[in-house]
Amino acid sequence: MIVTRLEDINRYRGLSTNLDTAFDWLLKEKWQNLEQGKHTIFGEAIYALVQSYKSKDHAACRFEAHRSFIDIQMLTSGEEIIEALPREGLEVLEPYKPDIEFYVTPKDSAACQLFMKPGLLAIFFPEDAHRPCMIAGDGPEDIGKIVIKVAV
Repeated sequence: MIVTRLEDINRYRGLSTNLDTAFDWLLKEKWQNLEQGKHTIFGEAIYALVQSYKSKDHAACRFEAHRSFIDIQMLTSGEEIIEALPREGLEVLEPYKPDIEFYVTPKDSAACQLFMKPGLLAIFFPEDAHRPCMIAGDGPEDIGKIVIKVAV
């Protein structure tokens, strides 16, 4: 897992060609003014999902992980909490189906809590279970988010 500011992502270049392409796309701000939905960046190897939703109560959110993709998550509006844990050892809630598996939230979770706001990126690798969409303040708020899926 990497958490960084958009302007600092160049320091992570060289981890993979696909990640570098995703970073280029983000830095060119091609994500601004896109409508909700899926947007191709480089075939099925790199694409962006533009989302908007209300943040949710923590109990309503689940840990997830992806075997074939790295997730780059960046808020464009609002604030939310994302928790992250190593995937290894988590109890499967919903078995793997194309690109996603869900896990039971551990009762004694020592998850990293990320307070996400516009301008921050969280990059989750296949070994990183993450639980996005959680309320960061007093109640639900409108969230705008870009999730870039990067094939490993």
